[in-house]
Formats: sequence, structure tokens, C-alpha cells
Amino acid sequence: CTRPLAFIKALSIVKYSHSADYMALQMRGPGRPALVCSEEPVCLPSTSSRCNVVPARYGAASGRRRDMRCRGRDHDFMFWREELPIPKGYEEGVLKGVRTVATPMMSPQKVVDRLYNTVHKKASEHFGAFYSSELGGIVTNPAFMFVHMDDHMIHRGHAVFDTALITKGYIYQLPEHIARLKRSAEAAQIPLPMSDEQMMRIILDTAAASRKMHGIVKFWLSAGRGGFGLSSEECIESVFYAMATSESTVEPDRLKGWTACATPILPKDSRFAKIKSTNYLQNVMALDSAKLSGYDVGIFVDEGGYVLEGPNNNIAIITEDGTFVTPPFDRCLDGITVQRLMTLIPQERELSPTEILITKVEQRPLHQDEVAAAKEAFLVGSGIRIMPLTHWNGAPIADGKPGLIALALNATLEKDQEPWEGTDVHIAVPYGYATGMRSQLV
Repeated sequence: CTRPLAFIKALSIVKYSHSADYMALQMRGPGRPALVCSEEPVCLPSTSSRCNVVPARYGAASGRRRDMRCRGRDHDFMFWREELPIPKGYEEGVLKGVRTVATPMMSPQKVVDRLYNTVHKKASEHFGAFYSSELGGIVTNPAFMFVHMDDHMIHRGHAVFDTALITKGYIYQLPEHIARLKRSAEAAQIPLPMSDEQMMRIILDTAAASRKMHGIVKFWLSAGRGGFGLSSEECIESVFYAMATSESTVEPDRLKGWTACATPILPKDSRFAKIKSTNYLQNVMALDSAKLSGYDVGIFVDEGGYVLEGPNNNIAIITEDGTFVTPPFDRCLDGITVQRLMTLIPQERELSPTEILITKVEQRPLHQDEVAAAKEAFLVGSGIRIMPLTHWNGAPIADGKPGLIALALNATLEKDQEPWEGTDVHIAVPYGYATGMRSQLV
């Protein structure tokens, strides 16, 4: 808007409630404006086709200039416009229509205050520490655990991630999770911003700064910031994030088990199913649609009726002859926990032949009819370990109760996740990085 103000002879003030940091023009008596217009036009945001021009600063008759910036959050907002007749039924202080309330313009200090005041309960209780290569370090206040909107992870889903467990001050299978992150990054064409050693050190230091003895550490690799285009060519550099939290430490009720159904949501194709990306829309919809239908979880099934995986876990069954069967990793994620389980089963069978009643381990296509007719069925994942499935598409699996083999396998994984002397699958969290007082650890 470039209309000059010098020609305006008569100005009126229209008043409406406003809660932002705009300039307020207060009235000093009936029909008498407090200040006189200067010739410095500034355009305010407007949803009207009328051009509303407001001077940036206003000088009194003596020529003094006053800063009319609002000092509080709740002020009466007034703006200047050309003289118009007052309509019938007009009530002072009320302006009907879309311009009744203006959008706040936040100062940097108000942004910081707002971030502090909007930390929700889960964040304050569980979010321990956050690392961002954009920030160049770790923060422990949840108010500052944020990602910029021009990061392609946000508006394009161009990022990969992984998750590892924190158990009794140790991270479980961290090198395996980092290796999978790198495979996903290569498939998603995201360059690594640092070495493996640097990445591992950052993850360990973030876990240490959280002071969490139990929980999870999540880490992301994004194509990075640079704009809102589609191509990653605009990204300045890839960005690495890490978060340590204790929000996933609540044990699910395995004695009750879960009911499962074949989700109507189409699965990802082979290429994208193998990438652990942040684009989880299909996974979210598979879980939500199952819950809306009265089930606990939805399972992806391909065009031929073969089961693939759950929303964020692998699926396996025990056949009537005692065979452990899980689908191949051609159209599902290569689950680190299920791979670990397949190496533990032969070892546990030798140690406890009466408890682990599994004759052999197979990884082959698994039809949904086999799931329905299985001796036992269950999901496998790092967070849930083993979750028995009691029903498939409304019909009971076996007797409709959690199976003993599934519960025994859960105990096997739980034991393996506990750190032991000489372990090769646990890395100690260096809590001395953040604190030397063990009493401060949670």
C-alpha cells in the first residue's frame, strides 16, 4: 500500500478488541484523537479490499514523536481509515466480521515466554534431553526442543530415524540401530553430516544429559533446511537430531494380549518399506483405522493376502509343529529386535528345552490364513518386545488367549536387554558427562 496520507483531511477511529503487539491509538476525549498523523504510511495486515493505512509513528502538534507500541497483551486496537458514516445499530467497541480480532505479532521475548509456558505435561515429565546439529549442542529444557519449519523433515518427510532402548544406564544394540539409520539415509539420498564415531558420541551424551536410566533414545537424520521447495537441492546441509525420553517405559498388558486385523490401508512398496523414514502416515492410519473398528492393531497385508508387518513392529507366528515363522524383509522393515530374537531362540532352546518349545526358525512369506490357524501369533519390537495376538479379524487365534511360547520369548528378550558383564550388545551411558551424582539419575 503506497497511498499518501497528506491529502487525508478527516480520519475516524474504529475500535475493536485486540491482544497483539500492534500500535494502539487511544482516544483523549469524545471525538478527539490523541495524536496527529505524520506522513509515514505503514500497511497493517488486512482481510479487507479497502486499503487501510496507518503511520508507523505519530507526532503531537509540538512535533514530538511517541512510540505507541503496545506494552501488554490485552489492549484496545484502533486503526485510521477514511471517514465513513456510522451505520445504524452500531455499538462502540464492537466490530462485526473477520477483522474483530487481529493476529498477534510476537516479539522475540514473547516467543521465548510462550515456549516456556506451553510445555505440556508429558514433555516436562519425560523429555530428558535433545540434541540438534542446528543448535550445535544439547538442551534439557523441553521448551527449546524444536525443529525449524523449513526443515525438509517437516514439510516433505525427507528424513530417516531410528530408536534404541536405554536399560539400567546402558543403550541396547546401538551400533545395529546406527547401521540401519545409515542404510535408510543412503536409500533416501541423505548425506551423513558426521562420522559414525561422532554420531554415537552425540547419542550417548544426549542420553547422559537426560539423566534417564530407563527409556529410549531416538535419533533423526534430515535432508536439512533451505526452503519450502520439493527438491533437496535447496537444502543447505543435512541435520542430525537426538532425543532421550522415558515416555515409553510403561509395560503393556501381555496377559491380556492384543486383537489384530488386516488393515485396509495399502502397504508401502518394496523400496520404501525398507526405509525407516519419518513419513509414517500409512502406519498412523493403519493403527487408527484398526482402533476405530474395535481392534488394538492393524497389520499390513499385500495384494496376495500375505502379512507384512504391524504399524511399527514385526509379526511372527508359531505353527502347530512348533516352527517360528516371520515374513522376509522384502516389503517390511528389517526389524533389529526380531533378528536378535531369531539368534536367541536356538541358544535358549539348548539352555531350556522344556521352556522354548520351538523346533526351528523360518523367514518366509506368511499368509494371513496361517495367522488365523496358528498355534500362537505375536508382534515383535524394541518397545513392546513381544505382544501376543489373541484374535485375527474378529476370530480367536487358537484358544483366544496369550500363548505360553510368546510369554517365554518375551522373558528371553527382557533378559537379553538387561546389561550383563562382558556384554557385546550394550554400551554404557557416560553419565559423568552431565553429572557425577548417581542420586540425580532417574
